[in-house]
Formats: sequence, C-alpha cells, structure tokens
Amino acid sequence: MVTRAQFLVILTILLSSSAFVYGQGHIKVNINLSGIDKEKLVMHFDDGVILDVLDLTQGDSTIIVDKEIHTLYPTFSVVYDRKYYKKFFVDSNIAVLNLYFDESKTADPFYYDGSTNVTAIYDTVSNEIYSSLKRGQIAEVLKLNDLFTKHGHEIRTNDSVKYELTNIVKVINAKSMDYLAPYANDFFSFYYFKDQVLTLASLIENDSEYYSKLLAYYNNTFPEEFRNTGEGKQIIARLQQKISPVLLQENEIMPDIHIKDINGDAIHLKDPKERFVLLDFWASWCTPCLQQIPDIKALRNQFSTDDLKIVSISIDKDSTSFLNSIKEHRMDWVHSLDRSSSLSDSLGISSIPTLLLVDQNGKIVYYKNGGKLDMDRIRAIVRAN
Repeated sequence: MVTRAQFLVILTILLSSSAFVYGQGHIKVNINLSGIDKEKLVMHFDDGVILDVLDLTQGDSTIIVDKEIHTLYPTFSVVYDRKYYKKFFVDSNIAVLNLYFDESKTADPFYYDGSTNVTAIYDTVSNEIYSSLKRGQIAEVLKLNDLFTKHGHEIRTNDSVKYELTNIVKVINAKSMDYLAPYANDFFSFYYFKDQVLTLASLIENDSEYYSKLLAYYNNTFPEEFRNTGEGKQIIARLQQKISPVLLQENEIMPDIHIKDINGDAIHLKDPKERFVLLDFWASWCTPCLQQIPDIKALRNQFSTDDLKIVSISIDKDSTSFLNSIKEHRMDWVHSLDRSSSLSDSLGISSIPTLLLVDQNGKIVYYKNGGKLDMDRIRAIVRAN
C-alpha cells in the first residue's frame, strides 16, 4: 500500500557500542542531501519496534535523527521520486548518511557515497547473501508478479487465486529459510526473515500450522542476541497471535490487557467503580475514525465517567499528529498511544475504527468494526445495567 549542498559535513565518529550490544539505546544520524528535492523524498526509520515517517522539514540539506532503538541494527528506508528505493542498516549509534541525486549519472542517479557507519541492505554487489538468495528465487518471484498482475483484484475473494498465492508464497519462503539458516548469526538473515519472509507470509490467511512452523524456525535458527531485543520479542508476539488468534466478539470475556495513558498512568479496565468501559481503536489519519468522534462525544456528554469510561487507543506512529488530533477534535477523555500496534495486534484488531463496550465483569457487550455505531443500542445497554 503504501513513497544541494555541494559539500559534505565531515564528522569525527567516536564509536560507542553499548546500544548495539544489547539492542537498546539511542542512535544519532546526520542525513545530508545533495541535489535532492525534499518534496519527492519519503524516509522511514525502523527502530526495531516502530516504523516512523521522518520529518523532512528540518533544515535545508541536513536532517538529524536522534531516536531510541530496540534492535541491534535500526534501519532507514528511502524512496525518491516514487521510483528509486534504498534501505540501510545503521551500524553504530553515531552515523552519517549522504544521499545524492544527479541526473547525469544515468545508471543510478539516486545514490549514496562517503557515508559512515551505514550499510546498504539490499545491495546485490556488496551483500553476497542477498545476491545469491535473489538469484535462487527468480522463477517463483516471476510467478508471484504474474499472479498479482493478472489477478491482484481478486486475491482476497477468489479461492483458486488464494490457493495459488499460498503455494507460491510458501515455496519462496521455504527457499529463503533454507538458504538463510547457515547464515543465522548474520543480522541480515534475521532482518530478511522479518522484512521479507513474514511480509510474504501475511498474505496467507488462517493457517496456524504454517505460522507454527515459522515460529519454530525462528526460535531454532536465530541466536538469543537477536531474539531477546524488543524487535525479536515483537516478532514472537505477532507469530503467536497468528497461531492462536484472539477473536473479539460479543458475550466473550475481554482478554487481560495492560496499557498506560498518555501521562504514563495505568488504565484499569476492571474497576468496580466504573460500570462500563468503551474502548475505541482509532488513528488521526483514519477518516472513518474521525467521523465517529461526534458519536463518542455524545456518549461522553450523556453518561458520567462512573457509568461509562471512554478510552481511545490510537495506532498512530506520529505522536505529534496524535496529540494534535486530540486537541483539534476536543476529545476530552482518556487516551493511550499504541505506536507499535502491539496491543491491537495481540487482540487481532487489523482494521480501524474498532469499538468495544466492556462491562464490569470484563464481558464484551457490544463490538463494532467499521461502519456506523448503533448509538441506540449502546445507550440501552448502559442504561439497563
């Protein structure tokens, strides 16, 4: 579904390995742009747990990224002019990435050079593991591309197309995993499993046995050094959710969840003082979610917090957009930010808006995913108890 300066800033790099030994810490990266039109540039930073869109408005030709990390090697992905794509590992907690665009270089006008402590991930010249892996999958990748070209519009609705898709994905992933196993101690193999194998696997629906095999491979193949980071634990949690998916539905007990509000205070869903809790999963970029706000406001105004506690849980990646949206729409109730989507993933919430009404005993008495809320029914439930 989802996209000048003619000099370089020269830094003296003082290597500090603590962040990369434990997979937790900070990185600081200077990104220098030359010949780059920032209107055509899109950059993402993956700290191992959260994939964030970078703010490119700072400065003219230099972007400074100073962020926490939850992985041994965080990554940058760069898309320029919707047709040039590059991805990099950050190899130390201080690094420099120099990006250029030069039309006179017809073979590769968008390139990087003179960078420090960054490594191109999917580079068939410098990355021998990736180069060999890619060569071994040419036939299957062509089949997959052909399938999407001819039947992409019915991937989710045509059973025969889904069957063919599942078979192709499993063959590609099997080849990848067989090839990567001898290189399990190379972080690239771990990252490829997360970035490519699991992304392809997400195209397969309702196959807990297959996801069990992926989890077994993951646990038996990659070292604890990789698996014990925040990134590694998130991979396990998402595979376990695929193996034993939580099915939220009315008259079932809501799973125990532990969340904090934007002030860092714990949110308790089973409070004897509160008769009902309304959980609203949303995001500031979600138009149907925003259209639902007036109805939630109406409930806020109609019932006391003792009768109805409202908790909105955003899956926004950008905390600034999240906070600005709360202020703009005057959402005067409790809020929590699920930036990594770990909570929504653990509950099997794959689309928003999703709204649940939970009673004092933890039972889901109303559930709605998308569409207009049944306000009369919600009011009746709260009034009747």
